[in-house]
Amino acid sequence: PIRMDDTITSIMPVDDFADDEYVILTTEKGWIKKTPLKAFEKINNRGLTIARLEPGDRLKYSKHCRDGDDILMGTTCGKATRFSSADVRPTKRSSRGVRAMRLREGDTIADMNVVTGRNDEPPNGATAPDGEEYVMCITAAGYGKRTRTSDFNTKQRGGMGVLALKFNAKREGEDRVQSFCVVSGDDEVLLITAQGVMVRQKVSSIPIQGRAATGVLVQKVDEGDSISSISLVPKSAYEDSDD
Repeated sequence: PIRMDDTITSIMPVDDFADDEYVILTTEKGWIKKTPLKAFEKINNRGLTIARLEPGDRLKYSKHCRDGDDILMGTTCGKATRFSSADVRPTKRSSRGVRAMRLREGDTIADMNVVTGRNDEPPNGATAPDGEEYVMCITAAGYGKRTRTSDFNTKQRGGMGVLALKFNAKREGEDRVQSFCVVSGDDEVLLITAQGVMVRQKVSSIPIQGRAATGVLVQKVDEGDSISSISLVPKSAYEDSDD
């Protein structure tokens, strides 16, 4: 059971509690912690405390990682940072962790990803293979783009980040990043609005642009509506339909 004032924020499937795997946790205000996955192998029906939060902060994201992986996260105001997961030392379940990113006033973490390897740009402007990884950035107003993960260089943890998206001039100050997730060119996504409109799109239809680009209108939303959720479609869902 959970408290009346608590909510489920993340679900993480686990099939093996490997010795070299960690749980990486990130809060809305930019704190991050890494705890050995083994620490969660035995959980009773009352649950376990997994992080200590500051007043006003919320735990938002949880992922598996290993020390050779990178952490790539973006903010609602269009900034991003990438750093090695080895820069986050393992801590006990009850600790707060360390600062992943310094946020400007009013900014919050929009998404957190684990990147398992670098993908360099194809030579001489060649077309990227469908399996290459990108960051898909979608705003609440429906603008979006893909940017290669290799465009985000690995830096030291705790910095201010770099520009990941430039907002449309007509909506600057009003729009925000709703999704900043790592995808492959052959993925499909579901875009869901606050008023219950759902659209399914192929990632390959979203253009590849640089970090400073605004993107294009990926999904038109009605006045008063906004993109509220973006989810990856499991590959089995459309691979089976092609058979």
